[in-house]
Amino acid sequence: MKKINILIVFIITLLLAGCEDFLTRDPLDSITDTPQFWNNEENIRTYTVGLYDQYFEGWRSSWSRTDWYSETNIADWNDNNAQNAATFFTRVTPATDATNWRFINLRRVNILIDRASNSDLPDEAKNHWVGVGRFLRALEYHKLVSKYGDVPWFDAPLESNDMDQLYKQRDPRVTVMDNVAADLEFANNNIRQSDGTAGLTINRSVALAFTSKVMLFEGTWQKYRENNTAKATEYLKIAKDAAAQVMSSNKYSLTPNFKDLTTSISLAGNPEIILYREYEEGVLMHSLMSFQNTEFQGNSPSRSLIDNYLSANGLPINQDENDLFKGDKWFFDEIADRDPRLHAIIDTDGLRLEGVATVYAASGYFTNKFVNESLIDKPGGMSNTNITDAPIMKLNEVLMNYIEAAVELADMGAYTLTQNDFDISINKLRSRPSTDMPHVTLTGNTLSVGGIIVSDPERDADVSPLIWEVRRERRSELAYEGNRFNDIRRWGKLEYADMVINPKVNLGAWVDKPRYVEWYNEEFSPAVPLTIEDLDNIRLDRPGDAGYIKPISTEALMRTYSEKDYLYPIPTDQITLYQTKGVTLTQNPGWN
Repeated sequence: MKKINILIVFIITLLLAGCEDFLTRDPLDSITDTPQFWNNEENIRTYTVGLYDQYFEGWRSSWSRTDWYSETNIADWNDNNAQNAATFFTRVTPATDATNWRFINLRRVNILIDRASNSDLPDEAKNHWVGVGRFLRALEYHKLVSKYGDVPWFDAPLESNDMDQLYKQRDPRVTVMDNVAADLEFANNNIRQSDGTAGLTINRSVALAFTSKVMLFEGTWQKYRENNTAKATEYLKIAKDAAAQVMSSNKYSLTPNFKDLTTSISLAGNPEIILYREYEEGVLMHSLMSFQNTEFQGNSPSRSLIDNYLSANGLPINQDENDLFKGDKWFFDEIADRDPRLHAIIDTDGLRLEGVATVYAASGYFTNKFVNESLIDKPGGMSNTNITDAPIMKLNEVLMNYIEAAVELADMGAYTLTQNDFDISINKLRSRPSTDMPHVTLTGNTLSVGGIIVSDPERDADVSPLIWEVRRERRSELAYEGNRFNDIRRWGKLEYADMVINPKVNLGAWVDKPRYVEWYNEEFSPAVPLTIEDLDNIRLDRPGDAGYIKPISTEALMRTYSEKDYLYPIPTDQITLYQTKGVTLTQNPGWN
């Protein structure tokens, strides 16, 4: 039986946390919140693990949707999925939002930092646990800042009578993120190299890996959204250096089979896994596999995502020199000789079309990145009893964080790229046995493969060829892992998810209905032959019986974006609450 270290009951956390309103002092248990309690490392460890599901939620539990794949705002507000019904950016300011604008977790981590700092533990143990607390505080503020921009900075657990602090104005984004950088630096210098069960608990590699993620987000946000080159450079250097430390430690290596990262019953001992969440039958289970295996996929791979994947020769599918791509007018031609990572995220047996397949896909492309074939007919792969483990932080993401930070720094004249930067990142990923794609060569401000400059005719003209290809690699390697929405936000490219500006978001596979019907009847010899009329509900992007599937045909129903969507609105009840205290809490631009 797998150990469920990550599921240690967080009764103590609840005792210390109390109500959800951060403006109300949380009741502290009179027995546990004593110096004696905090002088015991095991007590602190139990308290800390009780916070894990706030920051390392994996695939959540039961029927709860995860930000991986689809059916949440973060999962769907991007260009990876075509949708039967669009997830809209535009929405009214909520009256309340206890999910996002909340500070209860911040109070919890500040309690940890405060109590551990004042404990009688030896200095090494004290600094470790303070480092863990400051690491979690950095993650909490990263979440808040990425959503709201300016937020109030609190570095101590406030009491109910701390009125000036409780209702303080929002601090500038850079001020908060400078404090986050300081927290991460302390954490990376003081958290133990190992503590607890490898892969299930916070250690220094976990802190460094997340540092690369957090500071990459903020560095590129500062570059593209704030036009603050100085801060962008500072934060991106932190991201690059943190990733480099993980990479040079040689503690982790790429697993041979790419798909094992998202379909394994157990990730224990997987060499690529830095942190994961463990699931076990009857204890903690999820439903992500079921969402990709047994349900109609109202959100499924878009034309945009499919076209992102290179041909097996390492060239974009529409580049003139690419004589390997056979076109997209027949599914089996389209997926032939492509980056194997495309084959790892979709069903390659054929399109799943409405009127043909019982479980079909809005775009025709049926995604199965999280499906373990050995569990399909077993309880561990059905309903809400899925037992595959969830990777939370992996070496492949660290490698992509490293190379993106490096190319962004080079773009600002703050770093000189070398071939080695690509050899230890993208080329290492492409050497994975299950991927086995051509290596890239740095050629000026471009990449080349096999002596041919990689030049995508569909590249965004605002993005350099080098940055474009690094972003492509990131998308190919990390598709459906909850990154894409935040990636296009931090690049200032929410337009990519706009179905009017980027029509490929609202397109799926090319379907030649007569050809498909003929192929299907020959291939499967059904008792009742398929007819073109059976495909009448499949909407195409043009008149006739051949075209790209277009799930949403009415423009008014398509998703569009506006500038305000880069930041979340502050709930109106919070603005009103501040007003009752004589304080004006400013709303984010564009929101009422």
